[in-house]
Amino acid sequence: MFNFKQFAQQALFALAMACGSAAAVAGPTYQVTIDTSSFAGESGLLDFAFSNGFVGTVGATATLSNFSGSFGVEFDRFGSVSGAIPGMVSMTNDVLISYLTQAVTLGGNFGFTVHFGGDFETIDDVNESLFSVALYDADMTAMLAQLVDFTIIPGANGVAASIVISAGDLASVGEVPEPSQLLLMLSALALAGAVMRRRAH
Repeated sequence: MFNFKQFAQQALFALAMACGSAAAVAGPTYQVTIDTSSFAGESGLLDFAFSNGFVGTVGATATLSNFSGSFGVEFDRFGSVSGAIPGMVSMTNDVLISYLTQAVTLGGNFGFTVHFGGDFETIDDVNESLFSVALYDADMTAMLAQLVDFTIIPGANGVAASIVISAGDLASVGEVPEPSQLLLMLSALALAGAVMRRRAH
């Protein structure tokens, strides 16, 4: 006799496993928050830069979105940069260095999300790439703070690709769960609830 309840539980478990494997291959997304309260009343420049260590480095993309804070006009850009703040900005590591420099009014918090993707996740390479954010004075003659560095390390010799984060005193970084990870968590909770309910009867 067909047991629909058991079938539904197994289907839910299979869905959760499928979503979990999708999350494993999807590139990571991070929320970056920058506190500029120590520079209240000053103007400055936020500089987003993406560089590779060697021509021919395996491809990587940084997609920036969800900008918040007192951003002004664009100051300068160079290399493989598309889009504009406060919308979505995409940068790639296919040239030695790409950068986008944006005027800001300091004194409050700035935030954005950055999502990394590209061939570095699946193709082995010995060369790393670096995505970094720095704070400069208004005419870019002095760096006020190195805010955050993301070192993108492709997989090699059986070791999975990874991203190493170094954040300065003014910045905080947190990983944003992928939608599939959230679905996996909700599915697991639903499955656990169904099992507990079944044991209660």
